[in-house]
Amino acid sequence: MNNDISTEDYLKGIAKARKDLTSLIDKIRKEKYKGSDELWVGADVAIDTKAPPRSTAWWPPQDDYVVTPYCKELSWLFRQLRDIFYECQLIDASNKEEFFGWLADAAIAYMETTDDGVGNCEALLLATHLEAEVILKKMLCQLPHGE
Repeated sequence: MNNDISTEDYLKGIAKARKDLTSLIDKIRKEKYKGSDELWVGADVAIDTKAPPRSTAWWPPQDDYVVTPYCKELSWLFRQLRDIFYECQLIDASNKEEFFGWLADAAIAYMETTDDGVGNCEALLLATHLEAEVILKKMLCQLPHGE
């Protein structure tokens, strides 16, 4: 939980994020990501068609890569999710790496379940979106409950 906001504002943020996530499903299905060409690099995650060679040096830390031919589309989704969760004050500098790491793991896990290791664009985006919904539920469950 972002400790800089009240519990009431946090709950309002969760409610708004849930509504925005529902709207985002429609954007995915209507292919609103078309024309997006900016690749995601941030919060220790990078998305591209291939990963650079891994360095054996311990510094600087290296990003985790999501490698997919749908890198532009997935990057679009990461930006949409970033905007939703930041606007609702649910993620900040203290938890962004964990948040985007979970999204990256979900995308990779989806691709690993497919016969070709790639899958299809919409299914990849929806699997990643589903992880955002799971994260939102975890955020709600972390709130202390009254007696």
